[in-house]
Amino acid sequence: MRNKYSIELISQKSPRELIDDMSQAQFSFLRSFGCGFMNVMYVWVRLACLFFIRIAEKRADRLMSKKPKMGRREALKKSLGEIFKHGAPSTILDKPSFSKPKCGFVIGFNHPSLGEIIRLMGVCMLTYPDNDYLFPVNIIWYEALAPIMPRLSNFGFILTPIITPSARKTLLKHSKKIAARAQINRLTRGFINAYMDRSVDVIREGQIVLVAPSATRKAHLYPNKKVASGQAPIEPQTMTMLAMRLIKEKVEHFAFIPVAVIAPQGASRGLNLLDTYKIAPCYAISEDMVRNKCQEREPNCDGRCFERYFLDAIARALMANGAGDRIIGPD
Repeated sequence: MRNKYSIELISQKSPRELIDDMSQAQFSFLRSFGCGFMNVMYVWVRLACLFFIRIAEKRADRLMSKKPKMGRREALKKSLGEIFKHGAPSTILDKPSFSKPKCGFVIGFNHPSLGEIIRLMGVCMLTYPDNDYLFPVNIIWYEALAPIMPRLSNFGFILTPIITPSARKTLLKHSKKIAARAQINRLTRGFINAYMDRSVDVIREGQIVLVAPSATRKAHLYPNKKVASGQAPIEPQTMTMLAMRLIKEKVEHFAFIPVAVIAPQGASRGLNLLDTYKIAPCYAISEDMVRNKCQEREPNCDGRCFERYFLDAIARALMANGAGDRIIGPD
């Protein structure tokens, strides 16, 4: 069983050290903050991943026996990508289709369910087989997946934890001590910073970062008309924070690709296996445009223009593909 750390010990460790301890399945973040029951509730996440991994590994062995020159990593990605393609199908809407900028890049997408995660994983393995893929993952899922991180890395997946608003609410609910609450707040910020640092490294190495700007599942791109029209700020400013960090760290070449996800009507917030999603990639946003939009500020709410520029590209793709009702939530 993974260790439960005292709040005092947690306070002495940096976010990066705690992430390393979790990644090696030595430290239970959830147990330490009174949420150990979630390890049982979410064991299905690890079991489901293991199920697909084992099938993919067997398929990869067969594929390599037929094509001896194929490397194991390539065979693993092709095998798991095909499994996801059939078990979690999607239709890629071809204008402009997924391109590959000649640099590291960020794929940002609206996040109505868990289903688009597995579908975008499949797309990446089949479209960008030579790359690695960084995903920020809810701390609850991260701890569930920690014991199988090495096997996930064989498929190119790099995971890093964040404390989403819903996870933070749950943690605060079960943490009665002021010191514990202070650490939750510290690590909410610290894990975001660690994720941003990791993203910079991944982009600099020419790899791919996948992120949902909303940070949590939301049925609509914008929560209401005020946010959609620019009368209220977009929260969180995920894409802007990531772009500003890349600029600050002087990453020379990068791009952002907005992607509109259209789940089937009546789809749940879950995986929706066997249901076909529509995925509409937009044109890549060049580093020069990113820099320009990050310098501009919205007049009514003092937010950086890049966030709205990015999300509006997704909004246009949703509208063009018959999903205009997914853009603005009810007031």
